[in-house]
Amino acid sequence: MYHHVKKLMYTVNIGDPDPRFGRMLLEQFGGANGELAAAMQYSIQGINCDDPGLKDLLMDIGTEELSHLEVIGTLTRMHLKPTKKDRDAADVDPLVAIAGGGGVNLYNSAGNAWTADYLKITGELDVDLRSNIAAEARAKIVYERLIDFCDDPGSKDALQFLMTREITHMKAFMLALDSLGKPPLSVGLIPPTPGLVDQYFNDSTGEGEHGAVDMTGPWNDEKAFERVDNPAFEPQLMKVDGPNGATASKGQKRPAAAK
Repeated sequence: MYHHVKKLMYTVNIGDPDPRFGRMLLEQFGGANGELAAAMQYSIQGINCDDPGLKDLLMDIGTEELSHLEVIGTLTRMHLKPTKKDRDAADVDPLVAIAGGGGVNLYNSAGNAWTADYLKITGELDVDLRSNIAAEARAKIVYERLIDFCDDPGSKDALQFLMTREITHMKAFMLALDSLGKPPLSVGLIPPTPGLVDQYFNDSTGEGEHGAVDMTGPWNDEKAFERVDNPAFEPQLMKVDGPNGATASKGQKRPAAAK
């Protein structure tokens, strides 16, 4: 169950409202990397989770994200409030002014409606935790950019709080992923095709007009991979077989669905 306490997780105070900045803040209210998306993603993952400990983690953080939604929503509303009655302010975002009466709604900074397509939910704990780590990293960067565009000390303080919690959640999700004890490249049950999995396809070759050249690093050198240059021109070097260019796995299979 949920219970609302009439107090923000972080008290928000601003100086002069800035409707243009308020429109930017909508990105973290109804955007792809915003607080509602995070709250829904983690909470739904938690509902689906059979592991009691990780279920508790997901519900804890999912619930905290709802509190963050309230903080960012309150901050955004403070900056957008002049659009309700001031014509010049309303011109900054007519959608907010006319359809929303100067308040927040489930839109991003470009006026696009929130969608469940933002959510990454697979039902595989390790995959979902990796998605959550990436989601927190993206949100951290968005908050950082908002801080860079902000001149109001009170707004910056609130954004700093929200940005910091993204790192806290990243740490928790990373520790949860480690607790599963799975190798980093062990995803699902069906193993990858031997040989093929260890080939790196150098598909972008030659020299570009602006100095782009072929590069090597730990991500594609011979310590990690067998490098295949120009596989489009030498497909025989790719370790695949079968009519569709894929080798059928003889490894562990998922249980058949119940009939």
